[in-house]
Amino acid sequence: MHYAFDSWMQRTWTQSPFARYADDAVVHCRSLAQAQAVMQAIEERLAECGLTMHPEKSKIVYCKDSKRTGTYPNVQFTFLGFTFRPRRALSKHRRLFTSFLPAVSNDALKRMRHTVRSWRLHRRTPATLDELAQQCNTTIQGWRNYYGAFYRTAMHSLFGYIDLRLMRWARRKYKGLRQHKRRSAEWLRKMKRVHPRLFVHWRVVGVSVG
Repeated sequence: MHYAFDSWMQRTWTQSPFARYADDAVVHCRSLAQAQAVMQAIEERLAECGLTMHPEKSKIVYCKDSKRTGTYPNVQFTFLGFTFRPRRALSKHRRLFTSFLPAVSNDALKRMRHTVRSWRLHRRTPATLDELAQQCNTTIQGWRNYYGAFYRTAMHSLFGYIDLRLMRWARRKYKGLRQHKRRSAEWLRKMKRVHPRLFVHWRVVGVSVG
């Protein structure tokens, strides 16, 4: 792809910055006409190199925000596990506005929840809470470092899901919590207050549960 795409783009479309990873690429254009011309040229270039453009993933996206208020069918795209789309933001003057920003994608969140399920925390009742934290924190920290680089609040649903699995673990481990979701939630809030830095995501979200 370096020869087929990167070098060719640098020679042919110097006014269109781009980013590529493996076979995924994002090209920035200033107008719809330019975007259409670039897309057509890329399709022809790939064909010359015996490659084809993905018919569903390849599309023109309008980066809608408070300054770009036009109406177009596509206003979001996903790249490297992040979904770029219009999102609410806060200006330095504490005013809300719409910006075109990246955040962890739904597919990435789904994969991370699948990983959390695979830990089968509710089956690890012989372990202590501290031991669970030691086993999970490296992975959680890695997720936070990567996906939390932009719009960190989008990660909070995953952190809440991890807490739900911890509450399920507590209900199986402690007789007094069995069949009591409310008590297990209270137990988790107490653990967060007493050990606020035990799990990586507790340091970020705080004592809220669920």
